[in-house]
Amino acid sequence: MCTVTYIPTKKGAFLTSNRDERTDRAPAEPPVTRYTGDALTYPKDAHAGGTWIALKGRRDAAVLLNGGFSNHQRKPSYRQSRGLVMLEIVQASSPAESFETMSFEGIEPFTLILFTGGRLMRCTWDGSRKHRRELDARRPHIWASATLYNQEARQMRAQRLQQWYGKTAINTENILDFHLQGDIRFDASHSFNPHRDTMATVSVTSIDLTSAEPAVHYHDLRANKTFVTRPEPGPADKVTTFNGFRWKLKRFLIRARNWEHWPFACIYLPMVPSWLWLSMRARSVCFFGAANPSMRFAGFAEERKRKIYSLMPKGSYPETLLCEAGCGKEKMQSLLNNSTLKFPLIAKPDIGERGVQVKLLRTCADLEDYRQRSRVDFLLQPYIDYPNEAGIFYYRMPGERSGQISGIVGKELLSVTGDGKSDILALIIQNDRAILQLPALSNALGEGLRAIPAAGEKVGLVPYGNHSRGSKFTDLSHRISPALTHAIDQLCSSIPGFHFGRLDIRFQSWDDLEAGKHFSVIELNGAASEPTHIYDPKHSLFFAWKEIHRHWKILFKISMTNVRNGIPTMTFMEGLEMLREHQRHLKLMRKM
Repeated sequence: MCTVTYIPTKKGAFLTSNRDERTDRAPAEPPVTRYTGDALTYPKDAHAGGTWIALKGRRDAAVLLNGGFSNHQRKPSYRQSRGLVMLEIVQASSPAESFETMSFEGIEPFTLILFTGGRLMRCTWDGSRKHRRELDARRPHIWASATLYNQEARQMRAQRLQQWYGKTAINTENILDFHLQGDIRFDASHSFNPHRDTMATVSVTSIDLTSAEPAVHYHDLRANKTFVTRPEPGPADKVTTFNGFRWKLKRFLIRARNWEHWPFACIYLPMVPSWLWLSMRARSVCFFGAANPSMRFAGFAEERKRKIYSLMPKGSYPETLLCEAGCGKEKMQSLLNNSTLKFPLIAKPDIGERGVQVKLLRTCADLEDYRQRSRVDFLLQPYIDYPNEAGIFYYRMPGERSGQISGIVGKELLSVTGDGKSDILALIIQNDRAILQLPALSNALGEGLRAIPAAGEKVGLVPYGNHSRGSKFTDLSHRISPALTHAIDQLCSSIPGFHFGRLDIRFQSWDDLEAGKHFSVIELNGAASEPTHIYDPKHSLFFAWKEIHRHWKILFKISMTNVRNGIPTMTFMEGLEMLREHQRHLKLMRKM
């Protein structure tokens, strides 16, 4: 990590690093490919666990140099190793944006050379400020660590590169020869480092990006051994097949055998006569419109989550930040700085629909990518990691002091369990519910699908409980008890104008939930709420229709009681405009 070259060719480029290190430091581990999202191939520092050079996927690379623009006075200790910081930056979906958004307070100065998307960048943290500069990727470059070499020594290296480049065939062997020249490899007489007499060039690592099969060449000079590591073809090479005829047919057959996966219209179309009968009795097809007077359209559609949260008691829902569509990067950062939110975060549209655009954000780079792509207002919340999630359907007749729970659904988040032999992709293929999500999972996990979990290790694939995103729903209505009904009634009775809907709750345990503690309401849904316990695989479609009709009758009765009490219902034209508005909003969300 002390002398680095970037050598372009017509077919790609080479990124090569001399590691000049104390000879008493433990030898590094040779490069291997690790799957933590995108494949990362890198040698591992045995002391701190980080690295100084890495191949990301099959086309991008990065290399680390100690120090910024000039030598600095070392502090007794630092918050984190620079090699670990480098890995965090490189793993991000946009490493350059990750560099810009990460905090480096307490990190020793460093320079990171990034080659990503065909662009070459030098990113420097000098101990107080960040500097990012795009470089000409069409010409060669050489850098040397500011903690080892003065300006004169660095200029000498630049001259040697210019003399060598253009006169020598560009290949791995000749680049290694260049890096092993006496005035390029470490020479104590050229260095001002106080430990220079105990230092040497211990290895040379070169990343070859000039072919479809990139390689990391690692030359251990102390052991006189050479290792060549090529990342295996990852799931990215297989992703396109997941939308081929075979996979589409497989998903169709899975859905055909299990009505819970049928399209919304197939389930609800036979219920149209029931809806029309209630509409005739109410003399309005929008008979639901007066059910929840405090919610726009009674919470049937187009109601903003942030407004619903504002009706709820403080502490019953997660801290929530509103980010308007088109919100700038600086404003976003200001919002975060003025909150207590910490990663990981959940981002979701302020007006949502069946899990569309809901995403777990683990880093600043993830947030920046989400901000740039979102076309609608969205909310940020902390990821609530309570072990249980349930949907509790509640209703209360107007004028009555207490309400009822009409159904409870338990949510098992989509996951696979390792056997110590199979990779995540192989485990997914054994699970029908996961196969339905395979195109989305391949996009989200990338080459992480090749990771092999330990035997018995549970790997979460989707971090939130949404049926359309693969969660298994289980009917837990037997959990309805006087204590639970009292706890939920206490909460819902304190929400003005709320009579009918479903609460999606994460909680520590059922005992805690009954006691009204250690829980958080993730969502509160209004008149369009489904009794989602119907999606338990043990239930028949006829059971589902019966439960839907039962809840529509409750909705009808509540709304008509409110109308008699003077609450205006919706007109047909208002309902039509609601649907048009909702379709426009869905179209914007799906653009992401």
